[in-house]
Amino acid sequence: MRVPGVGEQIGRYHLDRVLGQGGMGVVFAASDPRLQRTVALKVITGTLAQSPEFRQRFQDEAAVLARLDSPHVIAIHDHDEVDGTPFIVTQFIDGRDLWSWLRENGPMPARQALQLCAQLARSLADAHRVGVVHRDVKPSNVLIRDPGTADQHAYLCDFGIARADGIESPAPTAAGTVAGSWSYLAPERTEGEPATPASDIYALGCVLWACLTGHEPYRGTEVQVALAHQQAPVPRLGGDSAFTADLNAVLGRALAKDPAQRYGDATALREDLERLAALAPADTLEGAPGGPAGPPAGTAVRPATVVPSARRRWPLVVAAVVALALVAGGITTWLLVRDDDEPAAAEPVAVAGDLTGDDYGDVLVHQTRFEALSPLSTWTVPSSGMQFGAPRRAGAEEGHPLLADVDGDRRPDVVWLDEDDDRLSVVVVPGDGERWTTELALDPAFDIKDYNAAAADLDGDGKDDLVLYGDADDDSDGLHVALAEDGGFAAPTQWYTSTLSQSLPVAGDLDGDGKDEVVYFARDDAAEANIMRVLRPEDGELVEVSEKVIEGAAVNPLFVKWLPGDVDGDGADELVAANATGRAIFVYDFVDDVVAPRTRWFTAEVGLDEARKNLYDSGIAGEALSDVDGDGAADFVSLRYAANNGAADDGLVLWVQLSDGASFGDPVKWGELACAPECEDGFKLVS
Repeated sequence: MRVPGVGEQIGRYHLDRVLGQGGMGVVFAASDPRLQRTVALKVITGTLAQSPEFRQRFQDEAAVLARLDSPHVIAIHDHDEVDGTPFIVTQFIDGRDLWSWLRENGPMPARQALQLCAQLARSLADAHRVGVVHRDVKPSNVLIRDPGTADQHAYLCDFGIARADGIESPAPTAAGTVAGSWSYLAPERTEGEPATPASDIYALGCVLWACLTGHEPYRGTEVQVALAHQQAPVPRLGGDSAFTADLNAVLGRALAKDPAQRYGDATALREDLERLAALAPADTLEGAPGGPAGPPAGTAVRPATVVPSARRRWPLVVAAVVALALVAGGITTWLLVRDDDEPAAAEPVAVAGDLTGDDYGDVLVHQTRFEALSPLSTWTVPSSGMQFGAPRRAGAEEGHPLLADVDGDRRPDVVWLDEDDDRLSVVVVPGDGERWTTELALDPAFDIKDYNAAAADLDGDGKDDLVLYGDADDDSDGLHVALAEDGGFAAPTQWYTSTLSQSLPVAGDLDGDGKDEVVYFARDDAAEANIMRVLRPEDGELVEVSEKVIEGAAVNPLFVKWLPGDVDGDGADELVAANATGRAIFVYDFVDDVVAPRTRWFTAEVGLDEARKNLYDSGIAGEALSDVDGDGAADFVSLRYAANNGAADDGLVLWVQLSDGASFGDPVKWGELACAPECEDGFKLVS
């Protein structure tokens, strides 16, 4: 299905801008011309929207939610379906979500936290009264208006996975999965039990802890968090005052492992929260500790250690599914006997593509012109996690750009390579720091080009090295490596030789061990085939590990950009290739030192004539992977000329297809780049 974009109409509503995007759909700020007001409009997308059973269930559930009358629940104004696309229209709140507020400001003052959670308890009481269980109470599903003021008002939103009693059709989640977020999931929910009002109360207890401390009650991997919800002691705030003791008692009851020991209903919890709010200090609580990171002391199990890549966040989606299997199907099969009481914390890692340091992946656009006498421009396009902001234009350097972390600070640097007469000028514009340059002498026996290079951490020191490709007069190919050093690069040395032709390198940490592999694409003229070889660094050489024939002209690496990135959030990179006809996006995984058969992560309904046209004029200026929503799985971003997508005026449009760990969603417009009057120039996404 095609997702409507900003500027379009659905029903009587005009879509003004994107507010957010998730696994089930896209939320827009929209205008209602009939009532002259701004509303929030959620379009349901993906495979769910194509199911008649789901669409009927969606309308039934929306009708139930529309009966929910609460000052602290987002009101539903309308729900309908247009051309097979279901949508729901709700009250628009000019505020921000609680999670982003906590991330920016840290713990809330105790009085503010208690007042806010009392309002949320009222929202749950009102929902439970009409038979609705939310199932995913968490800070990102709470909107706050006027936070920290006397007019602070909280709204519980996104009942998109809520269920109403009496509706018997399946929940809109995949078979065998649990709806909800692991850090706020009640113990019985991790065992596969259905959601109840008691599990909503537990989740609100977790939200209260997050408001008071700035983080979730239990931290660690998804396996550790699931175990902690089941086995770890209920976290307690430090201090010996009567107020703290009373507050710990409320937390203990809300977060009780046994649902029968929790508050009998949300109204009882609300009354305790309001009583404590009247006694609470106006400041944050001192000495609020972190919650247990895993099972209680003495538990004889721990998760197997996995080393994440130095440039990717710890896996989310896959680990969550594994955690469910562990908790529901037998821990001891997968966990190792532990020697210590506390699991080692994984080293924090950066979000893929995060150029601005805000934990959301961004994109960098490079403008080129064949006859230009000097470098043109770059644009940094920042992500808010829900859409792209205004592009920030800056000057460019001579040569061809790469994104690479060459200084080991876990932020991408822009590395410019400019080759001239067997010398390579390297200019590094770091994510944080001063610009610096290096001059490298190249092997004159090889014709090394600056545009045919890759960045890869081959020695595992956290700094990306340069991988340079060149061909020699004797018909051999060579890969030369310049290792990153403090403030520069070592002289390039040859690490690999091949007799194939038309070669190019890309690089990624395919096995998740913290050192990158080089993927060497080439043409085997004797076999009349395109191949990829996976090369692993060993003692100053690149050693062949695996070889695979690439079948199909539509994914020929000479015509299609192959992108390495962790798209499933498992801590290891995959290879992504967008079919040149526009019909599909394929993902290649690396399993047990073998490139696995490709899997189809996205399919578009493209006719044969359009597919043929796309081979020569797709309107795509560039493609890249970037974790634009900061969830640990890289998303697919494409830069397209607006005119090729039906627009009358010049310009470039940035489209995003979010990864859910197993597929890419439908393309959604996240931003624009106003290039007029220079739209005839070349534009590409830097990766």
